[in-house]
Amino acid sequence: MTVIRGLLATWTGRAIVAGAVALVVGVPVLVGRAAATPAKAELRTAPVGRGAVTQTVAVSGSINAAATVRLSFRTAGRLDAVLVKVGEQVTAGQALARLDLTDLTLAVGQAQANLASAQARYEVAVAGASAEDVSAARLSVDNATRGLDNARRTSELDLATANANHARTTNGYTNARATFLSLAERSRVDAELLVKAADAIAADTRLLFDETATLRESGDTRSARSSLAQAIVPLTNATTTSAATLRAAIYDHGTATNGVREAATAFDEAFAAGSDTAPATGQLGSAQVTYGAAVTRLNGAIDVLSGQLASAQSSVTSAQTSLNSVAARANAEYETFRSSLTTLAGKITAAQQSASATKAKVTQAGASLSTVADAVNGGLFKARQDLASAQDRGASSVATAESQLASAQNSLARLAPKHTEIASNYASLLQAQNALEKAQSDLANATLKAPVSGVVATIGAQVGENVTTGGNTPFMTVANTSSLALHGTVGEADVAKLKLGQVGTVTVDAVGIGTRMTGKVTLIDPVATIQQGVPVYGVDVTLDVPDPQVRPGMSGTAGVILASRSNVLTVPNLAIRTVSGKRVVQVLRGGEVVDADVTLGLSNDTVTEVLSGLEEGELVVLPQRTTAAPAQNQIRVPGGQPGIQVR
Repeated sequence: MTVIRGLLATWTGRAIVAGAVALVVGVPVLVGRAAATPAKAELRTAPVGRGAVTQTVAVSGSINAAATVRLSFRTAGRLDAVLVKVGEQVTAGQALARLDLTDLTLAVGQAQANLASAQARYEVAVAGASAEDVSAARLSVDNATRGLDNARRTSELDLATANANHARTTNGYTNARATFLSLAERSRVDAELLVKAADAIAADTRLLFDETATLRESGDTRSARSSLAQAIVPLTNATTTSAATLRAAIYDHGTATNGVREAATAFDEAFAAGSDTAPATGQLGSAQVTYGAAVTRLNGAIDVLSGQLASAQSSVTSAQTSLNSVAARANAEYETFRSSLTTLAGKITAAQQSASATKAKVTQAGASLSTVADAVNGGLFKARQDLASAQDRGASSVATAESQLASAQNSLARLAPKHTEIASNYASLLQAQNALEKAQSDLANATLKAPVSGVVATIGAQVGENVTTGGNTPFMTVANTSSLALHGTVGEADVAKLKLGQVGTVTVDAVGIGTRMTGKVTLIDPVATIQQGVPVYGVDVTLDVPDPQVRPGMSGTAGVILASRSNVLTVPNLAIRTVSGKRVVQVLRGGEVVDADVTLGLSNDTVTEVLSGLEEGELVVLPQRTTAAPAQNQIRVPGGQPGIQVR
């Protein structure tokens, strides 16, 4: 006891005592842990259940109104009142803002007095002439006035129609030329890729033939390798003679395309300058003939290469047939050979499809070139001449109507000695009537009304400020919210799955995921837009019945339904693993984990449909959760100094 007290009196002694205690306590613990049998890890499982599986494509974007109406006062003045505020719902015909009416009301009163005075003067002048003559002369003036108005409207309509036709023809020519050049370039690129694909297929075939030389020989393998050797012959031709012919045809096609581009550019310059376009037109005709010949050579070279690919495909198919016999399928050693043949056949099929697609692009380019030639050979000139003719006709008809009005006015002035006075007073009366109508119109236009129902988006002035008419900046804008659509984008992998009219559910972030609306796909961009180097396609999903809380500009997501099945067997996606390119599921049967041979169907974010291989209620195995390592226990000696660690 005295010795222990002596040891505890120093730090060194305390450490010795603590070490002895740790050894006495810790060694049995460590021995016990080492002797204990490790606990078997508990499996995570989930039952195979029944439910619905819905496959969707997500379209993220923002809510847009059907249209935005720009409103401005038709009368200038000081803003007296703004009757709505930004964000307020308004209905068609509702008053939105009002100008100061003081001066406008006085102007109406003054115009009414002036009209009464002009009416009195006119009646005094008419009293000196027969009522019949005056009435007939006035009717002639009225008819001539209406004739002039009609001539002006007809001229404006004809000119607008000619302008629209001219713009349509010009745009059609421009678009056809751009489309031709784009398709021609893409078809050449695709043809080059076809040559490279044929080279790669030939190399893969020779490599596969060499690799299978070590297989155990049998009648099936001999037949399969013989067919594979037969495929090498046309593929070798495809990579030598046919490839050289195709590359030469590609070069000729590119040269012919450049010839068309140069001829079209020369025509554009001459046409824009008003110069003689005949040389450029002839140049384009010759370039078109040259291009047609180049297309024939290119298509012929593609057909030859496609024929060699088809011959190789036939041989590969024969090899597959040899390895699909009952005896060959029973031999697992041939599985890799069989899989490689399947891959090779797929590559040949892809190359054949690429060849067909390339020829289709060439055909489309030819159609666009025909449109260009039609426009150059007369379409553009006719549109320009029609526009000039409409201008001349309009000017002539308006001039004739003006002459008829002047004649009618002169006839009225020549009536009796007072007829000149009558005509003058009648003109004053008409001016007074017009002045009153304008004053009344200005007074009515001093109150700005909503032309459609919607939501006030912006207000551009405050009470007391002066507002003007016209200009590029509207006084107020109203968003037409009777129809709302979510405009978003999808990638090229999803756009092919979408079709117009497909139904989807729409959630708006600001309203909450609890509020789901339905909608239909109403627009799919035909051409991709490049965003940060990635092609995306715009998609509109129009809401069937918008929620009152939804506002334009809010962000949201639409889940467009591609396919849906109900009351089907499902497993969690976590249970599905990919082994050697095949999706498998592990199932607990008889207390043991075994791989189940399953066929899977539709899938969404959480579950996947099971077509065969599992029964309802069976337990599938899920991945184990990752857990943190246990913290270390630590014994400390008196005084707070660290001691021995016990794990």
